[in-house]
Amino acid sequence: MTDIFVVGNNNDTETEHLIKEQLSENYAVTYIKNDSFTQIGQGYNLIFFDAENPVIEAKAGVLLMKEWGEIPDRLPKEITAVINADNSAQLEAVQKCGIRAVTCGSCSTSTISFSSETEDTLMISLNRSITALSGKIIQPLEIPAEKRGAERYSLMSYMALRLILDDFDSELGRLI
Repeated sequence: MTDIFVVGNNNDTETEHLIKEQLSENYAVTYIKNDSFTQIGQGYNLIFFDAENPVIEAKAGVLLMKEWGEIPDRLPKEITAVINADNSAQLEAVQKCGIRAVTCGSCSTSTISFSSETEDTLMISLNRSITALSGKIIQPLEIPAEKRGAERYSLMSYMALRLILDDFDSELGRLI
């Protein structure tokens, strides 16, 4: 089971929709937001806690920041954060906490950016290697993502989560 904390404005639901529609194809997704509790899919268990300003008591997991969310004050050192490289407050907060971060943004210095875009597809680029939760090193690559009405940052952060989960090439039992 892996804990994933989705942080930001509750009205921003793009990431939630991507998770419920796509991750539930390969995982057992439990999504907790406000007074809502959804379970969908089968496979390895992922538990999502969606809140504007949570208190995170877990020892590890993934912090998935919405585009303009505020990073919680206290974070465990073992957490991996997916943040908006175009949001200076998120960048500064992560540096202050000293946690591992995967940055998503429009510039090529971001860990994840995009190389091209059509009306229907965003070509997402992993610009440098990252370590998945399984311990596997994911090398730079490009992945086409169907937009389905989602904004760039939502797609890039969602793809970052999938790479951190090593969703494309691992045995699901190896996840922590």
